[in-house]
Amino acid sequence: MDIKQPKGTKDALFGEVEALEQVEQALLNIAKLYGYAGIRTPIFEHTELFTRSVGDSSDIVRKEMYTFTDKGDRSLTLRPELTAGVIRSVVEQKVVHSYDLPLKLYYLGPAFRYERPQLGRLRQFHQFGVEHIGITSPLSVAETIATGVTVLEMLGFQGVSVSLNSLGDEASRNAYKTALKAYYEPQLNDVCEDCRQRYETNPLRMLDCKVPADHDRAKNAPKISDYLTPISQAYFQSVQSALSAINVQWHHDEQLVRGLDYYADCVFEYHYVSKTGKDYGAIGAGGQYPRLVEELGGPSLMAVGFAFGIERIIALLADAGRLEGVRSYVDVYIISMEEATDTYAFKLAHNFRYTNFKTELNLEHRSMKSSIKSAVKRDAVYAVIIGVEEMKNNVVTIKNLQTQEQQQVPVQEVVHLMQHLTNQPGHHHHDEEEGHHE
Repeated sequence: MDIKQPKGTKDALFGEVEALEQVEQALLNIAKLYGYAGIRTPIFEHTELFTRSVGDSSDIVRKEMYTFTDKGDRSLTLRPELTAGVIRSVVEQKVVHSYDLPLKLYYLGPAFRYERPQLGRLRQFHQFGVEHIGITSPLSVAETIATGVTVLEMLGFQGVSVSLNSLGDEASRNAYKTALKAYYEPQLNDVCEDCRQRYETNPLRMLDCKVPADHDRAKNAPKISDYLTPISQAYFQSVQSALSAINVQWHHDEQLVRGLDYYADCVFEYHYVSKTGKDYGAIGAGGQYPRLVEELGGPSLMAVGFAFGIERIIALLADAGRLEGVRSYVDVYIISMEEATDTYAFKLAHNFRYTNFKTELNLEHRSMKSSIKSAVKRDAVYAVIIGVEEMKNNVVTIKNLQTQEQQQVPVQEVVHLMQHLTNQPGHHHHDEEEGHHE
């Protein structure tokens, strides 16, 4: 039986896992730097959560969801995004009533969409994002946008800019939808089938169509900025001013609407252009959602958030050469030369691990040359060699695999000596762990 990984999924092995872990840890550290607390929600939810919140007019709901019926005849869906589940959770658990507002939450976990796989885009992917719930000030929106910029810059991206637009308040959008329908009505026979459906459900989504002819047609559509109420105009200008005040590069993109129906007011995308001028387009996005909390049974609260796809971030970092040297390695590789020394070596490995050294124990009793070769393949810093004579004399041989220098030391002093050699007690000293993103 030839069973392979499903299309649109990816096995991560060895150095790839280390890259995932390092990027994920950097994301979590930055979220905490900005005062966000973690939240974890189930990877599947009742299908109605997504049809109500993400919207029937979105491509995600119409084309990309993995939906199934369970044994209780309930319709469940693997989450295509995490915001809806986060809001469902804080409403259901009454968090919005029992904690001071605004709530600042981050999430990190797998999501699932049935779409054409491409660079950094998979059918099972991992998403990192934040939700800032219960905001009122435009400065909170600007802070959230700036958090995303900081995330990208600390990961090593330079040349990040923000595309920004306002979908306005409800009065603004209603007036704009009327204008859009008037513009598109004479052209309905020429637009794609999806856009004909969007015309009925949410005409703003027609501006986001990827069909070339419809994309060009959208460029001549009315601009929402002409329909913003004075309140929405002032709010949007305050966000822009706040971003400029902290030197975030942004530009106003009136074509930007985003693909989820719960968005309103400010929406944004993070764009990246490399030093060589290569434009990678949008690598993350978000926006405000004023009604989602209330629609899911909570109070009327404005919120804002953004999300990044982890695999896409890693693909771009790898493309830029910023993940070279990220690999699985050990600090100490213990070589037991004979069966008689195995238990002795086993106890020493335990002591090293207990003192926070990454330790590999080789009990294969091969030649010294072969054992050292294995240690080098594991990118070990030091080999600790134990033979019968060493065990009798309560010593071990330490070999620096980079300089080839070696010395014998009493076994009771070896852990302390290793801490001294690495200059960080109980910790490894690999430079790339701290600096490979610089």
